[in-house]
Amino acid sequence: MKPVRASWGRCLAYGLISGTAAFAVLILAVVLLPVGDGGAALLMYAVLVVPPALVARRFGSKPTAEPRNRRALRSASAPAPKPELRPERESRPEPGSRSKSGSRSKPEPRPEPERRTDAVHAAEQAVTDYGELLTDHPYSPGPSSAPDDLADYATALQAYEDAKASAPDRVPEILERGRAALERLDVAARAEGQGHGLTWIHGSGTTRVRVHRPGTGGRALLVFEAEGREHDAYSVSGTGFGRSTELVKGACGRHVTLARVLVPPQRGAVMLLEVSAPGPWRLALRPAGEARQLRRDTRLTGRGIESVVKAAGLRAVRFEHHGDGPFRLLTVTRSLHTGPVLADGRGEARLTVPVPDRCLLRIETTDRWSLCDSGT
Repeated sequence: MKPVRASWGRCLAYGLISGTAAFAVLILAVVLLPVGDGGAALLMYAVLVVPPALVARRFGSKPTAEPRNRRALRSASAPAPKPELRPERESRPEPGSRSKSGSRSKPEPRPEPERRTDAVHAAEQAVTDYGELLTDHPYSPGPSSAPDDLADYATALQAYEDAKASAPDRVPEILERGRAALERLDVAARAEGQGHGLTWIHGSGTTRVRVHRPGTGGRALLVFEAEGREHDAYSVSGTGFGRSTELVKGACGRHVTLARVLVPPQRGAVMLLEVSAPGPWRLALRPAGEARQLRRDTRLTGRGIESVVKAAGLRAVRFEHHGDGPFRLLTVTRSLHTGPVLADGRGEARLTVPVPDRCLLRIETTDRWSLCDSGT
């Protein structure tokens, strides 16, 4: 801080104090001045006052600003102490506490044992529900049962046993395999109800097969199932009227791939199909009348790709998708050509979709879905 000269008032005050003290000492103690002459006394007094004032003016200085708190001045001039190093401790807000911005902080996650207990309870409930579904299923094996049906029923039973003995995180995948087997049994039961036995054609990889068409010409329902790694591609094409037509294609999901699609009429009683799949597959041609129909006050549930016959008069449908994969809901013309896409997306979805009055619907996904009349 740069010093400046003291004011004249301060300097004269210093001179008066110093000169008066010296003058008093000379008069009272030493008695050297002639007190009878007042002028000489005043001159001597001035001589004793002026020099100290001039000296104070010349050498005296003061700071430009003096802090009111002298302790603050000393602390400011002292070196700053080194901060004490302490390990950082993670601060966890209390549940329900609010931050400075006023927003409620996120609740503290539940302990790991609680989450594990909830997962165990959820898995046990899923196994119980599946056991009731298995008990109430109408299929009953017998001596005349088809080998494919017996294999599906054995798969459904084994899924129940495996789920009971597996870790909670594997239970949904195991039970899904069992539900897929029960759905195949339902397909066979519907075929039996139509008076036609369901005959599967088995294969693996890329193969050409000849399949007898049900009925005489007209449309047919292609039932196709394939196994493969997730995202592996598959396709089924049909040859008729001198050209090849792609009937269904897609990518395998986490479980057995399912497809039930209507195919256009073909010439002759035998249909030539070309199948390309990453692993084992099986297919069957069924009468077109076995395609499921969506009527008022009905609800259809399924998994995979499927053609649905919509009843006349339905103006909107309620579509739900249950899974993490992509989905599409589109229209199909009466000649089985793909029409406009009504809805598409990925993940869980619940949509109300307007639909044309006269059309077929087609769901394309690898996950579970449901479809019903919206009531509008």
